[in-house]
Amino acid sequence: MKKTTLAIGVAAVLGIAYVGTSWYTGNIIENHIDNQLAQIANKVNQSQDDFKFSITKSNYEKHIFSTKLHLTVTASLQDSTDEDAQPKTLFDDDVTIHHGPFPIAALAKGTFAPQMAWLEYEMTEQANSTLWKLAGNQPFITGHAGVSYGEHITVKLASKAIKATQEEIPTIDGSLELGKGNYTISSDTNGSDIITNMEIDKLAFTYPSSLSSNPVSLVINKFVINQTNILNEATDTAEGSFYSRVDSIIYGQQNLGNGSLDIDFKGFDKKLFSNSSDTDNPDKKHNIQFSLNKFNWHTSAGDINANLNFDLSDVDITTIDEADYDKINTLKLKLEAPFDVLAHLSAQLENPNANEVTPEQVAKANQNLQFMSALIMSNSQFLTSSNGETKGIYSDVYLTKDSEEVNVNGKTVTKEEFFENL
Repeated sequence: MKKTTLAIGVAAVLGIAYVGTSWYTGNIIENHIDNQLAQIANKVNQSQDDFKFSITKSNYEKHIFSTKLHLTVTASLQDSTDEDAQPKTLFDDDVTIHHGPFPIAALAKGTFAPQMAWLEYEMTEQANSTLWKLAGNQPFITGHAGVSYGEHITVKLASKAIKATQEEIPTIDGSLELGKGNYTISSDTNGSDIITNMEIDKLAFTYPSSLSSNPVSLVINKFVINQTNILNEATDTAEGSFYSRVDSIIYGQQNLGNGSLDIDFKGFDKKLFSNSSDTDNPDKKHNIQFSLNKFNWHTSAGDINANLNFDLSDVDITTIDEADYDKINTLKLKLEAPFDVLAHLSAQLENPNANEVTPEQVAKANQNLQFMSALIMSNSQFLTSSNGETKGIYSDVYLTKDSEEVNVNGKTVTKEEFFENL
């Protein structure tokens, strides 16, 4: 009996503590939500200068385990001269914020770390009746957002597959198909570290062709973007990475291939990632590193590849000029674009509705490419028309700070000569 009484007492204490913690968390949310919404709007406004975004709340109802409110997001042109222009409403819907530390909604999504707040969202028919109908009379967008006690926010959204024509969306000249999409954004609440992941199963457009009576279609299969931006307030710099790939691009009946892009960067002026011109030291110099780790486009005729790495010290990224050439620590460039691959792609673009391109069409495209590239290469010493085995557009450049010579396509030239001919 004593053990049962003790267990009931412990459960009661834990229950009361959880209710108290949840109520306390609700008070924290209530006291800080206005400031957080203002910070989000300010960050978005600083990131671009075309629109002014505004976020407002209304109908705020706080309960023990959750808070319900209405959010409205609007955007207006920054420099509009039309006095009658009205802000466009981007979001106007009710949302529910579940209080921590362990919101049931978060546990149901597999998130077991303590959360200060958890927000579930489903786009309603009232928010956009067209998208609701296109999604099969269901929410077009669903998702959730979680804010940890360490003030880290994660937003996950999912969109349903839809198909639309000009009848449903008048601005479309043709038809649009959007496959399922998944989008994740995570960041500190101050916006200093942002990680973005996006994956769309399919993007398809069909539109009238001015060169043919038949419409032309463009299909992008499995489009992926992963991006990281880390802002360092102490050094006024940004670093991060960008990765993107597509599984295939189909133009008409032509499979143009698949490709990927992989980039890292470090030491870039943070003003490049924000419209804010405020800085404690406008003359501050930066050490910049940029790496195009890999660009690859794979086709049935072969591959196009490119790599680029450079490292610079004590420069202002916004005004690099000849005076900064001696600040280059390392420069590496590798480009491989065979004419056979380029010509095959060119022929496919010129004949999208053909079952396949002919050898004659490829040969004609090859001849045109060689003529145009010869004009370009005549004024560019770091490009060459052969890698020793195949014809194409090639480049192989290697430069270091401790050497007065530059390796250019198997030859050696002085730095002075190299930079004079850029």
